[in-house]
Amino acid sequence: MTTQWDRATGALDIATLKALFASGSLTPESLIDAIYDRIAARGDDHVWIHLIDRETSKARARALMADPAAKELPLYGIPFGIKDNVDLEGVPSTAAVRAWSRMPEASSPLVQTLLDAGAIPIGKQNQDQLGMGVVGVRTDYGIPQCVFDARYISGGSTSGGGVSVGAGLVSFAVANDAAGSGRVPAALNNIVGYKPTPGLVPRAGRSMAGMVGTENFLTLTMEDSVLLSNLWFRHEPGDPFSKPEADGFRVSCAPAPASFRFAIPDAATLDTDGDAESARLFRENVARLEALGGTAVEIDMTPYLTAAKMLYEGPFIAQRYANFGDRFNGNEDALCPPTREILSWGRKYSARDVYKAQYVMAGYKQQIRQLFRDVDLLVTPTTPSTYTIEALLADNIALNAKMGTYTNFVNLLDLPAASIPAGFRKDGIPLGTMLIGPSLGDDLVCRVGAALHAALGIAPGLAGKPELAEAS
Repeated sequence: MTTQWDRATGALDIATLKALFASGSLTPESLIDAIYDRIAARGDDHVWIHLIDRETSKARARALMADPAAKELPLYGIPFGIKDNVDLEGVPSTAAVRAWSRMPEASSPLVQTLLDAGAIPIGKQNQDQLGMGVVGVRTDYGIPQCVFDARYISGGSTSGGGVSVGAGLVSFAVANDAAGSGRVPAALNNIVGYKPTPGLVPRAGRSMAGMVGTENFLTLTMEDSVLLSNLWFRHEPGDPFSKPEADGFRVSCAPAPASFRFAIPDAATLDTDGDAESARLFRENVARLEALGGTAVEIDMTPYLTAAKMLYEGPFIAQRYANFGDRFNGNEDALCPPTREILSWGRKYSARDVYKAQYVMAGYKQQIRQLFRDVDLLVTPTTPSTYTIEALLADNIALNAKMGTYTNFVNLLDLPAASIPAGFRKDGIPLGTMLIGPSLGDDLVCRVGAALHAALGIAPGLAGKPELAEAS
């Protein structure tokens, strides 16, 4: 492990920082100072809704350094960002809706766990409003951009988090993921987004995205995602969706099995929206999985793609209206037009409609259970392709739906998933490959995900930026 670290470009993965702290060649205070220099150098990149001031963060670092016991904490001195619909005491939460800003009286349990583990918060980060979107353009606070090309979207809804990790501004970002919010920005910024099985991460009774949401992290490596997630798996009776299996649940980056079977979309249901480069990158990652001992099995994805559309294009949107409707009804103009339109759809469904949709979804759950009796994993592109900010502003709702083609059904079917970098298109834009496991099959997702990322052989985030001399 290197003992030299560059203030402007040095890696921020947790293992590297721990080694540097242990060797004495880096301190939490000097790291935090360098982080703020990096943030200042990027200028107004629309990542931060509320950036904690430099001196406050340095004071947190000095307090850790002054406590001999703190050096044993698992996240001693590690900098992180927080999606703005997750609470940090003393810092406003807006969920990217300026008019709905509120001051939380306490940090969310997840954030408090990170603070107790020695991590240092840098600020609250931009997102699609209310977590409703996977593109990162539905916000009152400016549009974050892909770290590799400012013309392109960063992905959302954890848009600021994806940029901050990809650009080397924090080691990890707190996210939450209902439709792909913690996987899409990972894919579009060359980082890792592991989303646990719903119910493994407690939410202390807060609805957020209700039964189809789960908190997660955007990280540089699968090892970091595993470390962070293992700190937080537990059953919480106060959370109506918490699973008892969460007590003692753990994931790992142990070697992948010597052999495993994985399903992939057949030719008719592999959707890359005409992006030949996306198709190439997916094929290459399938080949890497086969080289790791996997056997690919083509399947008809139609049932799961139909389930994906039900998240926003059917009665399940009423869940979002149940969460936000009281405030929305009194102040619709506070939301961006696409957010406002989609949330309004929740008004038109009856209880009968919702129950009928639940029966249909239960059938899809039975189908996915049957699939996982034959294969160990389901592997898809994280997104069919990606789009420019200009294109999203011109056709927001339709392109957002396209981006969620493969991510939207995963939580509805109670599954874990991880977006792993797939490499770069010839124009230098990254995309991701998604590994999906059976309910509570998180460990295999993480193990194979770590192996796949290692096999890719490309550094995460901006450090992996390709040379474009041969670009067409």
